[in-house]
Amino acid sequence: MRIQKDLIRSEDPAKDRILKAAFKLFYSKGYPNTGINEILEEAGAFKKSLYIHFPSKRDLGKAYLLEQEEAILGFVKRIAKREKNYSDFIGSWMKMLRRGLKNTYIYGCPYANLSNQTHDEPEISDFVKVALNRWVQDFELCLKEITWSSKKVKTSSELKEISESILFYYQGALQLYGMSGDFKHINRLEKALLSLDR
Repeated sequence: MRIQKDLIRSEDPAKDRILKAAFKLFYSKGYPNTGINEILEEAGAFKKSLYIHFPSKRDLGKAYLLEQEEAILGFVKRIAKREKNYSDFIGSWMKMLRRGLKNTYIYGCPYANLSNQTHDEPEISDFVKVALNRWVQDFELCLKEITWSSKKVKTSSELKEISESILFYYQGALQLYGMSGDFKHINRLEKALLSLDR
């Protein structure tokens, strides 16, 4: 499944307002607790505008997931291009993550939050499973360019294992942070990620 960027990039102001409203409400109230009428009211849009672009709330949910994936992975890729040493890469990522959690992502990972709220929607669950494979592949690509403290080039299987571990630690820490608001989970995340440099 390819990322459908047309879901999230638009020249239509009504579509953009609907997306912005849906993203805000899905994150602050949760996907199941947000109704279509509430999104339309927040966006100042009509149902016709919504259904032209999004035949269902599920389509809005997928657009939300795509936008969050692009934001999170795009951010990681930019840091990996700048920081060629693994420990510097992790340090810069964690610094920016802490800033984002204080200012924007106060409830934890928006991607995981919506994913956890839609287990009863097979279409979204399948969408997420495919996306998680993309995350691992994107981490692998970033890590191929990284210098490790051992100076040893990692094999493809090692890079895949490290990438899966990064995703595991990242999502675990963000879920715990979202539940507690305690930055100790982000500090533990940084230590766990640094320990992968062996």
